[in-house]
This record gives sequence, C-alpha cells and structure tokens, in this order.
Amino acid sequence: MLAPELERWSREADDGDRRTALVRLRGGTEVGEAAGRLASLGMEVTSSGPGSVIGTVSPPVLRRIGQETWVLAVEGPRTLRTLGHG
Repeated sequence: MLAPELERWSREADDGDRRTALVRLRGGTEVGEAAGRLASLGMEVTSSGPGSVIGTVSPPVLRRIGQETWVLAVEGPRTLRTLGHG
C-alpha cells in the first residue's frame, strides 16, 4: 500500500520531518469525506481530485494513513518532465 520510497522514508526520517504524499482512494470512496478523515489523522491536505488527495505528512501520520482500509495506495509526488520541442 505504501510506495517503497515512502515506506523507507517513514522508517528513517524523524517524526517531525514532513513530505508530500499522494493518497489514492479505493473506488467508491467519497473524496470530501476521505480528505476530512486524512486531516483528522494529521495530514495537511493541500488538494483533492477524483480518486486522490494530496497533502503533507510526517512519518507517524503516513503510517496511520497506510492502515486505512479505503486507501488504495500512498505514493510520493511525481516529477513532471518538460517535453522538448523541435
């Protein structure tokens, strides 16, 4: 459920460290309710969209999120690459 890089980070980082995480929701999960629950678990929700919520987490918060049954996956943010023109 937790992406390998986040799993490793949650074990090695200090409890006060923070990073961005993308929480993918299981089908049928209401995004607004999920965002509220994630906030109650300690995530600083920054945005949400169809099937996912993005926010800032600490290692203890990440571990709590990973235990929720309606969470499909927790991933780090993806790096966007610009496409070369020409």
